[in-house]
Amino acid sequence: MKFWMISTAMAIVLMESIASVRAALPSDNTVIPINNGMNRLTLDGEEAVAFRAWRENFNAHGFDVISFYVRDKADDGASTWNLVPIFGSYENKDASERDLLTVGGGADCKLHDFRLVQSDGHGPMRLIVADRDLGASYADAATVHFSYFELAKNEDGVPGWPPLYFKLKKTTLAAQKYCDVDEALDTELHISSSGPSGH
Repeated sequence: MKFWMISTAMAIVLMESIASVRAALPSDNTVIPINNGMNRLTLDGEEAVAFRAWRENFNAHGFDVISFYVRDKADDGASTWNLVPIFGSYENKDASERDLLTVGGGADCKLHDFRLVQSDGHGPMRLIVADRDLGASYADAATVHFSYFELAKNEDGVPGWPPLYFKLKKTTLAAQKYCDVDEALDTELHISSSGPSGH
């Protein structure tokens, strides 16, 4: 009887955990694919671009590099392209800024990927990053971390901060272990590909 009660309790906890992860992403969302090359976007109502490039490694561990930029228009009509960096990570919520994202892993499985998501309700642009622990090898299932970022604006012009940036809001763990983070994103968050690799 005790074993049955413990097993039932564990099953309930697991089901609640899966439900909480899946509920983390509302259903009214559009995934914006980021393909190799320049991708035109709108961030906070301003003209923006995401640039995705392939970093060849001449082995199974080449990877994509993605960075975001927004056009800052001055009152006199001049404009400057500003970097839109990313602040925080699942390893350190207070981590300093990153200027880019990477997508890659090994020949068998992808260890790092992301989804750029726009709410159909016109909420802030969100960035969901999936990172898998290396584990025993590139080809083994391991823990996957989901990091949720929202586009934020430096309304008051605080020194040291950019005009627009992606700010970490929370992190969660996948309910089970995966080899490929794309499978984790599809299975647990129900969001499709971020775009094809440049390779």
